[in-house]
Amino acid sequence: MKRVGRWTWMLLTLLLLLCTTAFAKTIECGSIELEQPVEVTLEDRNTLRYTLTAPIDGMRVQVEWLTENKDYISLKVNGDPPYNKKSIYKLEEHGEKTIDLSAALSAELPLTVRFVLHEYRNDEQEPNDMIPTELHDGDSVKFVLDSGDTDRFTITTEKPGQDIALTFSGFNYADRTAFSLFWNNRGWEIEKNGTVFLHAGEPGAYQFSLYKSWSGEISRSMEIHLLDGDENELNDTKETATPLPIGTDAAFSIGGINDEDWFSFEAVPEDGQAKLYTLRLLDFDFENPEIVCYEIYAPDGTVVVPETEIRSRHARVLSCSQQGQYAVRLYPKEKYDHYSEKYNVSIQRAALRIRVEEGGDDPYESNDTWLDAAYIEPGQLISHVLSSGDTDWFCFTVPEDYMTVHVVSNSGGYAGIYTGQELSEYGDDANCIWGGKSNYEYFSNLYWKLGEKGLYYIKLTGGSSEKICSTMISLLPLDEIEDNDVWYRATPLYEDFTQAFDISAHNDMDWFRFTVPEGDQKVLRLNVSKTDTGEQYEYMYFELYREAYFDNQDDGSLYKFDIASSTSKTTKNYAWDLEPGTYYLSVGNTRSTSSPSRIQKFNIHYKLAPRLNNDTIATAAPLTEEEWQDVWQKGYFSIGEHKAGEVVQIQRDEGGDRLGEYTVIYNADGQSIASTDNGSYSFRIPTDGVYYLRVPASVKFSENEPTRTTRIRYYTHNDEIGAADTITMLPNESVFLDLWFSPEIRNSLKVESEDEALTYDSKTGYLTAPNTPEGSADLVFSNGYPEGDERRIEAVTHVIWSENPLSDISISNAPQSLPVGSSVQLEAAVTPDDYIGRVSWESSDPSVLRVLSNGKVVAVGQGEAVITASIGEATSSVTITVTGEQPGESGLTGVSLDRYTLTLYAGEDAEQLTATLKPEGTEATIRWTSSNQTAATVSQDGKITPLSAGVTVVTAAAGDYRASCIVTVQPERVRVTGIRFEETTHTLMMGSTVTLQPIIAPDDATVKNLTWVSSDEQTATVSRTGIVTALSVGETTITATTVDGGYSAEIKIIVTAAAQLGDVNGDGYIDAADALLCLRASVGLITLTPEQEAAADVNHDGLIDAGDAILILRYDARLIPSLN
Repeated sequence: MKRVGRWTWMLLTLLLLLCTTAFAKTIECGSIELEQPVEVTLEDRNTLRYTLTAPIDGMRVQVEWLTENKDYISLKVNGDPPYNKKSIYKLEEHGEKTIDLSAALSAELPLTVRFVLHEYRNDEQEPNDMIPTELHDGDSVKFVLDSGDTDRFTITTEKPGQDIALTFSGFNYADRTAFSLFWNNRGWEIEKNGTVFLHAGEPGAYQFSLYKSWSGEISRSMEIHLLDGDENELNDTKETATPLPIGTDAAFSIGGINDEDWFSFEAVPEDGQAKLYTLRLLDFDFENPEIVCYEIYAPDGTVVVPETEIRSRHARVLSCSQQGQYAVRLYPKEKYDHYSEKYNVSIQRAALRIRVEEGGDDPYESNDTWLDAAYIEPGQLISHVLSSGDTDWFCFTVPEDYMTVHVVSNSGGYAGIYTGQELSEYGDDANCIWGGKSNYEYFSNLYWKLGEKGLYYIKLTGGSSEKICSTMISLLPLDEIEDNDVWYRATPLYEDFTQAFDISAHNDMDWFRFTVPEGDQKVLRLNVSKTDTGEQYEYMYFELYREAYFDNQDDGSLYKFDIASSTSKTTKNYAWDLEPGTYYLSVGNTRSTSSPSRIQKFNIHYKLAPRLNNDTIATAAPLTEEEWQDVWQKGYFSIGEHKAGEVVQIQRDEGGDRLGEYTVIYNADGQSIASTDNGSYSFRIPTDGVYYLRVPASVKFSENEPTRTTRIRYYTHNDEIGAADTITMLPNESVFLDLWFSPEIRNSLKVESEDEALTYDSKTGYLTAPNTPEGSADLVFSNGYPEGDERRIEAVTHVIWSENPLSDISISNAPQSLPVGSSVQLEAAVTPDDYIGRVSWESSDPSVLRVLSNGKVVAVGQGEAVITASIGEATSSVTITVTGEQPGESGLTGVSLDRYTLTLYAGEDAEQLTATLKPEGTEATIRWTSSNQTAATVSQDGKITPLSAGVTVVTAAAGDYRASCIVTVQPERVRVTGIRFEETTHTLMMGSTVTLQPIIAPDDATVKNLTWVSSDEQTATVSRTGIVTALSVGETTITATTVDGGYSAEIKIIVTAAAQLGDVNGDGYIDAADALLCLRASVGLITLTPEQEAAADVNHDGLIDAGDAILILRYDARLIPSLN
């Protein structure tokens, strides 16, 4: 373990850290005012306190530092630091506030700072964090929310039962950040454009608030309207319930959040016997139904019917034994999101009807045998009695093959389902469809996939109550891809296109297939989303097979994974290397022993990405100047050789998202010279040589959108600053802007816009147009000097936005026909040619042709369809005929190589690359080419001769097919002659690690890469970089083998029991004696054993130094609770 002595004056540092707080004082210094510069000099570690008077409630202030040493001072308002990175403070209630200033321990004293406190307002309604902004019917406001900001509003209703409609806008492709709406002490998540309805009740003033908790700032718009409630308002409580005469209809609607509609009807039992009544709820929209819950209460307040959720026409038979008023409570369905801790509800204010009728019994008796089964229509609510010992038989017709039956009941019994054919042949000895004569399923919520269409019977038994129960037997429509329950009827998947599917029952299985084409090695990027949600966690299992499995050539599946449902959408991504061929994916829950509680809904999406194998600088993939490169996995890219002084512009596009990881720039020696997390960045080449980028990858899947990943490009330039001259785009759209600049003005780059709604985000590199129908404005990029200053350098981009930005659009490369399964990338030519926004693509028949938002078209079925490209009112259409022919059905179908990446060394022997034609036995001429014959040449029999350092692409072509290998030629190398360890044995404590560093001969060997193996991975493991991790007490041998030459060396690792962290001397106590050992070891006065080193490194930074000693002393003084 490495030891360093970082602090010479150890005792002084310890005293400062442990005792400064005890001697510091707070000195009263008078008052300060807003907008007035303040200069403060701190002579010592005391706190200087000023006062500030806040004139109104809810005010916020922002600190503007007028000196550069702000990082060495702490400013707190009422004892609190700023609540975000913009140095903003909340003053809360009006009155006098304390302003405390103190110097940081690292500051040199005396310290003089100057600052100004400004009132901070992020929109014109501020300050409304505490005092609400008053709104009126028809108002429209624009509001801004930043981290921790609350905007409060109030509106006064004029009529009983009015609803408040809030219509939010401003969400778009580039900005989808959610915020929260608080109403009646509850939170609701707002995450898209749309209208939210709030129910007000009695006339008066009502308040709501908007809040954003996460970092960053969002701008949204809100319109507010007052809407009259239904004719029965106010009836929000049991006491104000609307009387409902038997046999008459009453209209109602769920008006908004917190709305409840109560109705009451009078029950009149006769002669002490319960009387039956039927409740009906009517007028539900079949395609877009309102979701309503209801409960029914008896006159004594007991619950007759607990919460029941409905979304379609509904009838329920009630047994009323009490005389008096029964109350019906109707309210919206709410769902609590545990992740956001907010409620979600969908209210449409649909006009519905309620009616109560006399009568209702079990009209289906006597139906105790299959011969007496009552015929029902699927989807019909059955009100019946299933008492102890009773059996109810029903029969129904299934109109299509492979439909799924869904049985829901509150009878508490069991069900068996039979085919009419089985019963007619075997009678009482018939087996139900899942096997056995009495192998029944609990049917409170039962799903089962049926076979052929026809007459089916269901037997209900096992009830225990005389009450009237409700059962519904429904048939679920087939999804569009059935029947694909076996591999040889698998549904084809198309690259980049989302395939939606359902797993409807425990016995349902879906199969899919896709093809990895011949050619370069590919990485399968698979995205699977489970879109149904629910409280009950249920698993679905996926397995991927090669086609060879079905010819008994594979023992099992290649990969397996599962997805569990949850209360929110679940998404999983996978990346696997696949050879060319056809693959099959199975999906089902047949491993589970229970029936699912709902239909399992999924989206599946895949992308075949090139495998670059560029995870080291030595294998970096070349970039072509000015051309965008998709980055599918994190790796290294070469930007070629450059001269000292050249300016290189790096641009990285994440589709409008903030860049998570940094792009890192390396020289040829592998040293990092710069890094950036901005969309556009420039640097100046320090010395002649080859340079490299390490680029992270961020792959994103969206439904029926092309798979998007990180894009990178570079180019050289000599400009101080430059940008695209003119851009035409759609309103509220975000696009990547080509902006370049010299590194000297990189940090002073300033963006000025003629229209404040026209914005540029330097972090993402994206320009966003205002959300207005049309307009234009200049976006000015400068080096920060004011206009008129001779030092000012600027570039201007003129931005035009319009809902109809084009004068012409045409599809330029559409084929007349396509065979099923093939695809084509369509291109749209537009006028003006400076339009850089999105083109909308549409297919007239997605069952024939499917099209993505980037114009990629795939032929999925025979027929004819029209593909239309449009931007605003400008459109262009082409008709494409899809034939039943499959591509490549005869003759040559592909060419493959035995390797797709290769590293050679200049001056060494030629390497053989072998190409194979598909199918086997095909005869065709193979043509070999090298893209860079200075680096390496290739003969026409596939032998590659390395000549000089560089990268080349060697391609084998046959007919219309080709396969390529990336060949990296390194400079002439010095060969390895041996390897050894300085020590033969090393001791580690459990849980600790050590990096082994063997000695490779000669010292200047070119390739020093090693492979590592542990003889006992239960005792200790070793990483591919030689890091040994001790797992359990014992011994193991670590072997290092050179890649060049295959030379090996061994070292024995002995693992001992772990010592207590901090107890360096092993006496069972953690105290000053242990801290002293750390200090002495840090300056080289003593050498610790490996066990002592592991106990001494309490901050886990790999060093034994004063930092560890301070933590031990603070723990001994009880200033911190633990060392973990």
